[in-house]
Amino acid sequence: MSNSTPKQRPCPSLVLCSVDISSEACHFKHSAKGCRRFAVMNSLRETLSDYLRIETSVVREALAEFIGTFFLLLIGNSANIQNRFAPGGNSTSAHLAWGFGFAFAVYLAANVSGAHLNPAISLTAFILGNISLLKVLLFTIAQVLGAFVGAAIAFLGHLDDLNNFANGERLVTGPNGTAGLFATYPSEHMSIAGSLFDQIIGTAILSGCVLLITDKRHRIPSGMVPALAGLIMSMIAMTFGANGGFAINPARDLGPRLFTLCAGYGWEVFSANSYYFWIPIVGPYIGAILGAWIYKLFVGLHGLNEDLEITGGQPYPRSDKGYKVSAMREFTHVAA
Repeated sequence: MSNSTPKQRPCPSLVLCSVDISSEACHFKHSAKGCRRFAVMNSLRETLSDYLRIETSVVREALAEFIGTFFLLLIGNSANIQNRFAPGGNSTSAHLAWGFGFAFAVYLAANVSGAHLNPAISLTAFILGNISLLKVLLFTIAQVLGAFVGAAIAFLGHLDDLNNFANGERLVTGPNGTAGLFATYPSEHMSIAGSLFDQIIGTAILSGCVLLITDKRHRIPSGMVPALAGLIMSMIAMTFGANGGFAINPARDLGPRLFTLCAGYGWEVFSANSYYFWIPIVGPYIGAILGAWIYKLFVGLHGLNEDLEITGGQPYPRSDKGYKVSAMREFTHVAA
């Protein structure tokens, strides 16, 4: 018995292929016709990819912000609906789902735009000198649109549940209100000042913790950063969610609020609770800026040449830019 392996039949039309194709791929149907067909298909794929590929960086980044915020609201709003209608639904599972959704949303957009997913974070990045005002405006539009579409898909995905509840009435407040499954509304006991303070604190925690996990001195592997961002979201949800729904993000609240207006809930989505709608818009801007500067003043500007000793962490190579989680990377690199 011979130990020699049989020779593979060469592709007879390899020289005819206009693209770089491996010999294994060229053995498609072991014929010149098969190879030519494969070459044509591959060429069409490359042509389509080149046609769809966007070269303008700011447009790519805006699209990343759109899809990231869309995914966050799709998962988050769906979690709220499940919490309300599913047997055994509870707030803890919803809070965890918001964290999971935020983590994967950051994974989606981080390597393209920095995964702000939040107009307040974008404005803070501008104030710190890391992005232009034009990007802030474009990102904000993309984030609000992404949140709007995310809420719309969550609504359609659970339309039967919503129609089966309270005879399908689109009520904003009260025991049968469902608008709060999409946008945020305060608990009945919350005052205007208390609600505003709630949003400032929650967003300050978010902003400061994002700078914390992207501080190179902590030597956190870049692939872990989105997962930690998700934990931050769940932490805030579990500690401040009962007050006003932990919006901590103007787009997260305004996009779904606009959708509920379009979905038949009426203008009460803006007038309810003494026109509460402005609080989850203004509060997060104040909180994000405050949280970033608190971290900068207490931690970021100190010990610039020292690495923090954290067991299990791996040092970043100087050439590794890591994930641009908040696009505040220039600021966080100052502390590297």
